Amino acid sequence: MMKRSAFKQPPAPETYIVQASDVSSSESYRYPDGFEEAVLHNITFDIKRGECWGIIGEEAFELELLMQIIANVRPYGSGRCSLVERGMMRRKRRILSHVFYISGGDTVPGNLNTLEYLMYVTARSRIADRQRQATILEALLASGLYYLTLVPMKYLNAAERAAICLLSAAMSRALLVVFSVADLTFQPQLAQSIRNIVKLIAQRGGAVLMGTTDCDMAQEACSHAAFLVNGTFAECGKMESLLEKLDQRAFILISNEPKSLSNAITSASDGLETYVFDKEVHVYARKGVKITQASMMYILMNTGQTVESFQASRRSLRNAYREVLAGHVI
Repeated sequence: MMKRSAFKQPPAPETYIVQASDVSSSESYRYPDGFEEAVLHNITFDIKRGECWGIIGEEAFELELLMQIIANVRPYGSGRCSLVERGMMRRKRRILSHVFYISGGDTVPGNLNTLEYLMYVTARSRIADRQRQATILEALLASGLYYLTLVPMKYLNAAERAAICLLSAAMSRALLVVFSVADLTFQPQLAQSIRNIVKLIAQRGGAVLMGTTDCDMAQEACSHAAFLVNGTFAECGKMESLLEKLDQRAFILISNEPKSLSNAITSASDGLETYVFDKEVHVYARKGVKITQASMMYILMNTGQTVESFQASRRSLRNAYREVLAGHVI
């Protein structure tokens, strides 16, 4: 774990970092028949200290718009939004001192290496250079980004630069870090580093809001998630609760006769549903049905089916999001 450093600040008494209620955007879609609809509408959620919210969507524009509204960069049309329990004026936009806004990773100067960049962005902290460098090296080690320490920023890809920006946010005093990375995907090692950085921000009493299309990274790093579908939240809440509620895939079976296997399973129980992908048969438990590995094996034996592979499905945010988009749980 990272040692207590000069960058850490004692938490202020406020509990809520973000409180948004029925927020709609000023921007609208206009349809051929003349009808107009707000791009974002009826957005409601709260972010407390120590939480990390991942907003998942398919439309990068909508995700970026929501991130800008919450960061107080762009005005919203209606509703109510407050940051650190202070109201946001609808029309007057400015970056607040307690908000750290990151949009992608392309604004980082490329002529510095990672350590030099982090020294540069923390220079106004009035901490002695030697102490500051030691703290930055500790942060690079704690986050798992130590292998980038001496790499010139111009040689990093956009996702790696975004991660370094997030680390610089962890070393700031910002209570809310807005991580708008809808156009980026993160490899597993980098997703783990994002998770570690989020923990550093939580330890000093901050919170993180990220807009992303990368379900795997969000599941790795976030404590909460929300699905942005057609401009509003289809589902939102704690990560574990969402996965339990929404990801209904129970098993993945591989068979040389996938259609025959699929028909046998659905005939055995009206609470089971299957989807066939090449040789894979994905088994979903619907209507509140609970199916164990033993009961699945009984169905296979009772119907005379053989499989090449039998695997229990691990719950994932990606599967949960597919279920929401398919309309199975809305």
